[in-house]
Amino acid sequence: MKKSQYLKDQLLVGVLNVFGMLALTLFLLTLKIQFQEILLIILVWLAGAMMYSLLDYRCKNKRISWTFALLEELEHKYLLSEVMNVPDTSEGLAYFKILKACNKSMLEKVSATKRERKEYKDYIEQWIHEVKTPIAAIQIICANNKSELSSKVLSELQKIDLFADQALYYARSDEAERDFLVKEVSVTDMVHQAIADNKQILLRNDVHVNVESSPHTVYTDRKWVEFILKQLITNAVQYRNEHSPEIRFQVVPISNGLALTVKDNGIGISESDLPRIFDKGFTGENGRIRKKSTGMGLYICKRLCDKLGIYVEAASFPDEGTSIILKFPKGSFTKV
Repeated sequence: MKKSQYLKDQLLVGVLNVFGMLALTLFLLTLKIQFQEILLIILVWLAGAMMYSLLDYRCKNKRISWTFALLEELEHKYLLSEVMNVPDTSEGLAYFKILKACNKSMLEKVSATKRERKEYKDYIEQWIHEVKTPIAAIQIICANNKSELSSKVLSELQKIDLFADQALYYARSDEAERDFLVKEVSVTDMVHQAIADNKQILLRNDVHVNVESSPHTVYTDRKWVEFILKQLITNAVQYRNEHSPEIRFQVVPISNGLALTVKDNGIGISESDLPRIFDKGFTGENGRIRKKSTGMGLYICKRLCDKLGIYVEAASFPDEGTSIILKFPKGSFTKV
């Protein structure tokens, strides 16, 4: 508590004390009391008032400082009223009861919002699982009736399937740990599976894929990493170079783990956009030109990487392509 603010709060009390001293002085003068005795009485009164104000300020300041210190230590600030001491003044007790009532109302609102959010998330997950059934059925029909038209349909179906997966993984990303199955997997196997899942898109756009085979394995969740790789492949195809588009996968041991680089020779990313490509909803200059970007793909990839303990970074130059590097750390996650 600032001293200036406290003095401002005590202004009325100070004015009343001054009027009291003046009234007492006039009264004592009418009783023919000597001025020296009156002055002594006023000085005692003034000393008592100043002592009381000083002690009151120190007590209030100590109580407020302790409350702020307690607030800083709390992870959830709204639980302050649950752990703070009950005030011993009538005014403080009244504010404490108001704070408790507000917190109770807020907790009820938060609980209701969480329930609604969970119900909506469960519905989205159920809907995505349901819609994957007709997608798989159409894919089988197209595979059994090969033609130029069925090839186009398969290519578009792979995009729909990726968007469905994108929505599913985004819905689950808050509680991704519940769906983790961490085990030792080959990095090259994950890359080949992601390429196979995007086969039609790669073929239709004449994208050449170069995979440098590697014996290295990592400890991670294969399904989630394959989704990340599929998203990176889709981005590379979307922003490809129209002349001999290529995607290169390279696995390299590094000092603190293992690095998987996904590099394309596409249109690249401008220097001003590069620091923000993992932000939610950011489409950048390329997204505005192509007008098909949602700005969610790389955001979800970054979010999943954070959950998996994978460090992700990007390097790019306009008209020279983009490199996305996934770094698997050493320890229980990586075997190099």
